[in-house]
Amino acid sequence: MATVDKREAWRQANAAVDAGRPDDALAHLWALVDRSHVVDQELDGYLRLMGRAYRELGRRRAAATILSFLGQHEAAGAESDAPTDKARAAMAIGRPGDAARLFNDAGWLGHAAIQLEEARDDRGARVLWEQLADDPRLGDDLYTQGLVRFNLGRACERLGDTGAARRAVVQSMHLLEAAADGFETQGLRERAFDCYQVLLTLGRDGAFENLAEGYLNCIRILQEDNLKYYVLQYYEDFQALALKSGELHAAATLFREAAEFTRRHNLPYERYYRQKAAETQVKAAERAIAQGSLAEMAENAYAAAIDAYNDLGAYKNVRAIYGALAQLDLGDKRRARYLRLQRRLEGVDDDTGQVMAFPDYLRMDTAYPEIWRLDVIEWEQDGDPAETMGEVLLDTKWPDFTRRRALLCRLWQLGSGETHLSPSTLVGLAGYLGRVEIYAALSPLEHMADHVEPAVRAAALKAVRQLFFKRSFVLVMRGLRDEDADVRREALEAVGTLHFGHAFDPLQRIFRSSPDAQVRQRALQSIGRIASVEATEMLIDVLRQGDPDERTLARDLLARADHPEADALLRRAASAESGAAQVALQHVLRQRGHR
Repeated sequence: MATVDKREAWRQANAAVDAGRPDDALAHLWALVDRSHVVDQELDGYLRLMGRAYRELGRRRAAATILSFLGQHEAAGAESDAPTDKARAAMAIGRPGDAARLFNDAGWLGHAAIQLEEARDDRGARVLWEQLADDPRLGDDLYTQGLVRFNLGRACERLGDTGAARRAVVQSMHLLEAAADGFETQGLRERAFDCYQVLLTLGRDGAFENLAEGYLNCIRILQEDNLKYYVLQYYEDFQALALKSGELHAAATLFREAAEFTRRHNLPYERYYRQKAAETQVKAAERAIAQGSLAEMAENAYAAAIDAYNDLGAYKNVRAIYGALAQLDLGDKRRARYLRLQRRLEGVDDDTGQVMAFPDYLRMDTAYPEIWRLDVIEWEQDGDPAETMGEVLLDTKWPDFTRRRALLCRLWQLGSGETHLSPSTLVGLAGYLGRVEIYAALSPLEHMADHVEPAVRAAALKAVRQLFFKRSFVLVMRGLRDEDADVRREALEAVGTLHFGHAFDPLQRIFRSSPDAQVRQRALQSIGRIASVEATEMLIDVLRQGDPDERTLARDLLARADHPEADALLRRAASAESGAAQVALQHVLRQRGHR
């Protein structure tokens, strides 16, 4: 970006406005506001003059955007002629009922219903959710249909209409299950994850089976994305809910699975989860005895507890359980055997080892977003950048630099004076969306990626390089198949840029499915920059079976791999191979300093 003489640009901007040339002033003001570092006081001054220029040009929504950013929400609502802007102004000053009315005027029934819920008007919200559920635009959109029915069910439940709530929930569950299946078939596991999140929310207030379906599928997808701490948080929450529901065998299984997961990933919580699994099995056995169930049921639970305690070296606990088994009505031979095993462990000391629970500071506040609201909002915004960034601008939870970038997006669009945005305006807008660097920017970029002009599609792919989300690859994969060479080139650059933990799954899909050798190599390079067991194992697999160029690239990437298990994985692979593959693996080990 060229250096700006701030004083001269400010002088010329003021002179242009005073002379009645607001367009000339805006050129200087954009140079002033579109810089990496602008102190708040300076920015406020620039924006006020920009607002005056936009007002003189009759671009009232752009002027209102500046007022909103400056915290002058009532003035912003009066300035804008758009009901959605007026609605957000009402939200900002704490008038959700007025916001609902204005959103309703704009035809945004979901937004309006959410604001009525904020105003504690569940009856009005129910009416709007029912109207939206019948919207013909949702005909083929199973996912959004499911979300709307979910919201309808919650409104009915709050009103005490349990029959209507149950019908809406069942409809929502079927729609979301079908949507999840469709997303997974298309390879869009990140969208399927959203479905399962809503299903587990349904399960919290309903059947344990729904809870299990939601949680287990979420855990599966999080494991595939290598999001280890999210996986453990979901295990922890599901374990707690299973215990609360009295599902002791399910809880014990979950503790055991969490222990195996932490062992595979060298996390320090394995002993804690094995201990919890054992304790839960003991509770299950004691409950079976108290309820007068078959003795064999208690025996099975005790046996599972013994396995877990043996893994821990907790032999005093094992001895106590053998004593309990000897008291069960299991026949003389089995009781005598358990007494012998109990006596055999007399005087055996326990192995000592640190037991560390999953700490609270590793829990993520964003683990359970309100998908059922957020994605209805996204659907109604329909990829409009100004509307999407309007939400960001209003939300003070975002840091100032994010809200500033959202401001520039809105001003670029609304200040253009164009009813239908030209390709050149869209190209610039895509660049500003990429710089916001948040998930909400993806929906507008996805709509731009469908534009008839290749330059707009290419700009969307260039912008997505800055958005490190798994959903970004939906755009990238589409760009790789584009008929225009410039679009494909930008998509290829994105493949080489988007390397982060949960990018492994889409990157390996690109590598395995693309017929283009250049795309495959670029995907492999990005995989090589991901420090995970899965990425290292895939590179080893390519070294064994890839074509000559891919094997060479995999060898070089493995030589630099910094995952702590890389050496062990390479040694294990080398010992299992023979011939050229073994020689290649041994060469990599030598490159890594091993003889």
